[in-house]
Amino acid sequence: MPTTFSSINPAGGESRWRKDGAAVAPAAAFAQTGGRAALAGAQPSQAGPSGWRYSTQLNEQLSAAQCAQGFVDDMLRQLQDFKDNLSRQLTQRRLDGASLSAQRDALGQAWQSRRADSAGSLDSQLRLTLGAPARQNFTARGLDLDSLTSGPAETLSFTAGGVATALRVGDGVTREQILRGLNQALGPVGARCELDDHGRLGFSSGEKDWAQLQGGLTVRGGGVRFPGGVPQPLALEAEAPALDAARWQVDDHAQVRLALQDVLRSIARLQQTRASIDSAIAEARRSISQLSRSDEQSWASAFVGDFNARLNQSADFGHLQQLVPALLGISRYRVVALLSLR
Repeated sequence: MPTTFSSINPAGGESRWRKDGAAVAPAAAFAQTGGRAALAGAQPSQAGPSGWRYSTQLNEQLSAAQCAQGFVDDMLRQLQDFKDNLSRQLTQRRLDGASLSAQRDALGQAWQSRRADSAGSLDSQLRLTLGAPARQNFTARGLDLDSLTSGPAETLSFTAGGVATALRVGDGVTREQILRGLNQALGPVGARCELDDHGRLGFSSGEKDWAQLQGGLTVRGGGVRFPGGVPQPLALEAEAPALDAARWQVDDHAQVRLALQDVLRSIARLQQTRASIDSAIAEARRSISQLSRSDEQSWASAFVGDFNARLNQSADFGHLQQLVPALLGISRYRVVALLSLR
């Protein structure tokens, strides 16, 4: 019986990166601070033979989806107001640059709070990522499959997070070897390398790690693809965000018309994301309803699996730190006594 629902990437036509076969670290719980509160009606009624059954993952994913919903609604409202103002001033053929600039800047500030207000569930492309923190896609100059699998042999030395990794490239090295080697090099800084649907090399890191990653990844070659000598910072370029209010110029009518077209595209994209969030919330509630009707044994088995998965997550002791105080003073005898009451 499923107790979680899948992440959704609503943007149509965008490439979806495939895993290269390497294990992906389990998702950490999103930060609760900064996000909007979950809707009050999230939990079902006590109807059904077993009543409400708690699922950590389901609760977190539903809360994250509702935070994303609140952020998207706020952005849609501000964008709609900005669109109306742009249209009105174009119709009147009289521009109030101060009011337009103020609205544009407010939109830019609201977008900057996306990660906090959506509880980390919306990435910069407005893709909904539930069960895992949003990631930042990027490219690395000089690292492409054609160059790394062909041409003269060369050994590249990467340093990331204080860990040095050597990777042999060229001279018939396979794509699988390149992917494995790059993921070993990027692992210490929480980044990974994958292929898109067209077989092109792509990179991603957790959004919260992106600022630290820039300038923190160096490479030294043998003079073929990268220079030798002192390691140089690898040039990284982030994927352009779905909304960039700073590029909307409002100094004349031509600029306002271009800005209006871009605002309309942004509204359409946010509406698409809103529909995906609605679907995710509906799916969560269906799962909750199913969970509430499960028998005791099925619920207990699912809860134990969920509990063990969270307790054994990576090298982060955050979950253990939260759990230990709750278990202090609970002895085996108290548990047995409680079970005997049933």
